[in-house]
Amino acid sequence: MDFKAIEEKWQKRYEDAKAFEPVVEPGRPKYFITFPYPYMNGYFHIGRAFSGIRAEVMARYKLMQGFNVLFPFGFHCTGTPIVAAAERIAEGEKKQMDILRKMGIPEEEIPKFADPVYWTEFFPRETKKDLKRIGAAVDWTRSFITTSLNPPYDHFIQWQMRKLKAGGYIVMGEHPVVWCPRCKSPVGDHGRLEGEGVTPEEIYLIKFKVGDAILPCGTYRPETTFGVTNLWLNPEVTYVRAKVNDEVWIVSEETIGKLENQKFAVTILEKVPGKTLIGQKVLNQVTGTEIPILPATFVDPGVGTGVVMSVPAHAPYDYAALRDIENDPKKFGLDESVISGIKLVNLITIDGYGKFPAKEIVEGMNIKNQDDPKLEEATKEIYKKEFHTGILNENTGKYKGKKVMEAKLELVSDFVHADKAAIFYELPEPVVCRDLTRCVVKIVSDQWFLNYSNPIWKAQAHKALDQMKLYPEKARKQFDYVIDWLKDWACTREYGLGTELPWDKRWVVESLSDSTIYMAFYTISKYIENPEYGIKPEQLTDEFFDYVFLSIGDAESVSKHTGISKDLLNTCKQEFEYWYPFDLRNSGKDLVQNHLAFCIFNHTALFPEKYWPKGMSVNGFLQLDGQKMSTSKGNVHTLRHICDLYGADATRMTLMYGGEGLEDPNWDSEFARNAGPRLTQWYEFAVENYGKGRDDEKYIDRWLESMTIKTLKLTKESMDNMDFRSAIQRGYFDMQRYLKWYIRRSPVPNKRLISWFIEAETKILAPFCPHVCEEIWEKIGGQGFIARAPYPSWDDSVPVDESIEKSEDFIRNVIEDIQEIVEVAQLKEAKEVFIYTADEWKYKALQLASGKNMGDAMKDVMADAEMRKHGKEVSKYVGKVVSERLVYSGVDEKAVLDEAKDFVSREVGMTVTVNPETDPENKRRHAIPGRPALLIK
Repeated sequence: MDFKAIEEKWQKRYEDAKAFEPVVEPGRPKYFITFPYPYMNGYFHIGRAFSGIRAEVMARYKLMQGFNVLFPFGFHCTGTPIVAAAERIAEGEKKQMDILRKMGIPEEEIPKFADPVYWTEFFPRETKKDLKRIGAAVDWTRSFITTSLNPPYDHFIQWQMRKLKAGGYIVMGEHPVVWCPRCKSPVGDHGRLEGEGVTPEEIYLIKFKVGDAILPCGTYRPETTFGVTNLWLNPEVTYVRAKVNDEVWIVSEETIGKLENQKFAVTILEKVPGKTLIGQKVLNQVTGTEIPILPATFVDPGVGTGVVMSVPAHAPYDYAALRDIENDPKKFGLDESVISGIKLVNLITIDGYGKFPAKEIVEGMNIKNQDDPKLEEATKEIYKKEFHTGILNENTGKYKGKKVMEAKLELVSDFVHADKAAIFYELPEPVVCRDLTRCVVKIVSDQWFLNYSNPIWKAQAHKALDQMKLYPEKARKQFDYVIDWLKDWACTREYGLGTELPWDKRWVVESLSDSTIYMAFYTISKYIENPEYGIKPEQLTDEFFDYVFLSIGDAESVSKHTGISKDLLNTCKQEFEYWYPFDLRNSGKDLVQNHLAFCIFNHTALFPEKYWPKGMSVNGFLQLDGQKMSTSKGNVHTLRHICDLYGADATRMTLMYGGEGLEDPNWDSEFARNAGPRLTQWYEFAVENYGKGRDDEKYIDRWLESMTIKTLKLTKESMDNMDFRSAIQRGYFDMQRYLKWYIRRSPVPNKRLISWFIEAETKILAPFCPHVCEEIWEKIGGQGFIARAPYPSWDDSVPVDESIEKSEDFIRNVIEDIQEIVEVAQLKEAKEVFIYTADEWKYKALQLASGKNMGDAMKDVMADAEMRKHGKEVSKYVGKVVSERLVYSGVDEKAVLDEAKDFVSREVGMTVTVNPETDPENKRRHAIPGRPALLIK
């Protein structure tokens, strides 16, 4: 089967017919679905394609349900990554050039990427080709790129920012942000190569005195200062003595830049080899005790200040390291006297542990030394329990009896005011900008922030969320958590592509901050992006957007001020009011913590409640054959590469069968390889059998119809919930299994039924595999595109008959019983099989006795005069019904066997006689409902 030719044929027909370019149809229900526009620094890969095709499949499904569906697609170019990558190409950096080569960019094209504008032209164009190739049902008339390179979008973002500022949602303040020293800008998640979701965390620098200097130790647990037994320094690291504000500090060289970024006044005085500090005594200003400095090569100079305090009673790492030194001081270059006075200090009481929790867990887990990987697990266990349930004891002074989590703020305040500690910010995990620069924390004071910490705004966001449909529903807890947790967000940067901040042109709007309400822009983009409508960018004033989106003003005055005709203004307004709010936005689950939450917040700030989002869907991260996709593993595949290997429909089906809900889906290459042959087989069967067959109806026909109706209902339920893997399992694999049995039972199918089944199966597959389904639809005489055909329906007047479904189980069991007897009794030469169904009274007795205890069963059965005629045989049978919990199936066994005897005969290779007139061996007495007696000769 030439899938490529079929794909190209239907993609052209879609385009020629403008099949996915909806127009406003008042009175017709609409469905507006969107997908976060991808960043244009590379080809569209299958990880993004998974989320994108999920949205597209939902769009196709809703179209088949009769909705007027809008699924637009844009291209994100805002931010630093494109500019940074272009600069690296201009500098001839080999690594960046190799990245482009690995993408398949021709060598002669690479120099063009030194211009960031070229990225915004090349990758949107190529991504559009890829999406068309996979048959994406996108309205391309509404497509656009972001940044000031697109003036209409630029004006829209300026309007958005002015409205947010006017409403008090954008403020200037001083906040810690993740900062790229090279870009000289805050780095949001979209601008990161590593560290997505990592935010600055407040830590505390506890000040220990050594002579006239301070050794500041970074910690998340200031309450443990009371139990410090020593400090750790790395003897292989060169430290720096520097004047920090009005004090002299000794810190690692890497700390200097971090201090400067956090508004500490720093002057370097001299370098100090770490080994010269080992063995010296320092003063713990909180307890007034002197403690030694001990060597530790595990201290990372890039983490905190490169100086670490040791609390071995409560920190497993510290206990293991101290034990190593105590066991062999000379190995660490120490005299035994340096450590002879060290004693563990108990500070915190927790359930399940004694005085020294760290010691207990290290010994209990049989941790060998400070390099044992089990220390990480031990640390998480102790820290979690101490923070949530720990009670401070008498060794913590006035904080005795308080819970750790409750005492922390008071304790920090006391330490800072007594100048025994300072506030500092650190990144808990490495963050790397897309320009490959390691990020730091920077305190910015003249930066603009979206005030997401505002409790009133948070309440509005929660209200919007409460009204939304989420797929899956279990994602709601994560959304609620993010809305509560979200802090102010730096919404501008000094570097990169984007829209200038209207009132402060030093700044460019940050990439996540310009992508919060652009779904509204889709509704009118074709009118203001397309020159044929005659709207110039300078006409897109705030009055224009206020009128179209917020119904502020009137058409006549807005037309007069903007020069845009009233008809065109009202057309734009009608488009927005028809399509908005959006019904669904599908994304990866990583965007809950930023983009999707921002989208909810900003809609509540800018739009009336009737235009707030109606639904969001999130999914996991695509794996490749069970492995996490990563550039380092070389297993990040582009959509175009996968389509080359397997074709569009096989790619789509494999992606959607990969997983559902929040689980991480998996691309299964073996499934993809088999998808093409499966679709070919279905195509051939459908075209060959549609409209053909017999006219009479049999039990097996009723069985297939009943099973199909039940499956159609389950499939629709899965589609409604965006459980596409389940939909394919039910609507394709289960249906194919039923069909296989049906054709095995009845090689000549019922004409009406098989035609209905073929239509239903093809329609179920259509959102997933549109090209081959369009081809089938055309071949069987379907009208128009199958993409617009009604989704499979069923006749509700046809009951889902459980007994009909059970009749086929009954036939299977009879065949298996015959085959088992032949095998066990070695009757392979047998020619005939006689099947005896149970006496009629046994069926009636089963109905009366089923589900009852012995007493009630006998009472009800023997109350029937007909039953009493069979005497002791009845009580023996009723006992069997009760003890074996037999249930009446409702199957007319004799009629089913009479109809199926030719099939049974073919399956077992013998002549079959059902209920022969003679029964010389009295076999029938052994038959019970569901288990006919068998005589094989």
